Amino acid sequence: MKNLILMLALMLLPYTQAFAESASDRQQPATKAAHGDRTYQVILLRHGESVMNTQRRTSGWGDTHLTDKGVAAGLAVGELLKKEGISIDAIHTSYLARAIKTSWLALEGMDMMWVPVHTNWRLNETNQGAFEGKTRDEQVAQWGEEHMKNWEASFDMRPPLMANDDPKNPASDPRYSGIPNVPQAESMKDTLERIRAYWQNVLIPELKSGKTIMVVGHSNALRSLSKSIDDSLEEATLKKMDIPNTIPVVYTLDANMKPISRRTLNPSGL
Repeated sequence: MKNLILMLALMLLPYTQAFAESASDRQQPATKAAHGDRTYQVILLRHGESVMNTQRRTSGWGDTHLTDKGVAAGLAVGELLKKEGISIDAIHTSYLARAIKTSWLALEGMDMMWVPVHTNWRLNETNQGAFEGKTRDEQVAQWGEEHMKNWEASFDMRPPLMANDDPKNPASDPRYSGIPNVPQAESMKDTLERIRAYWQNVLIPELKSGKTIMVVGHSNALRSLSKSIDDSLEEATLKKMDIPNTIPVVYTLDANMKPISRRTLNPSGL
């Protein structure tokens, strides 16, 4: 009897192994989907048109209000995101009124006013130093055409420092009172360094927790964030990267926080 059972077991062994291998193959795609195929979304949005935009004045850490067009576009972009079926869990933005107001307007347009808005100075625009509030013609008149062209083409050249007694100096602004060594001027390189640190230390952990995030910011700040997300972008071309007002850019990222796709939502009327 024992010999008969042993013979039957040996005869069935190949079928048992094949079944086990087949079951293992069926389980692998599910495991991959659970761990390797998960994707994440982060939306980049530049603030609505500001008064200083229309005056073609340099605006860095200085505050400027949205125009009526900027207000309308902030609401419209929220409506667009809602129409696209994009839902967010948090907004991160700068300490600057034009970005904060755009955040509120976008949430209103999405019917998601309860979503938290986190403000941080590290998401501010580049500190433009003594260039702050001036038109390019005024800058050329004071510093010369050659100096301006060199600065515009440079990645690591800072503007002239803002005077200590300048009322626009952020060192005397109460919102920055808890920040040591408030910068008096920044290069594109400086901006990239603080934005990259915020991306790695704050935004990536929040994304990995499963949240969809929108970052409402400024032209140079969002160029720097784009570089932080996609390191293949050349540093030398960052200043030339087009970041229009209130045109959302949707990044889809893989499990390693590398970009899978970059999609721009650009409807007519915005």
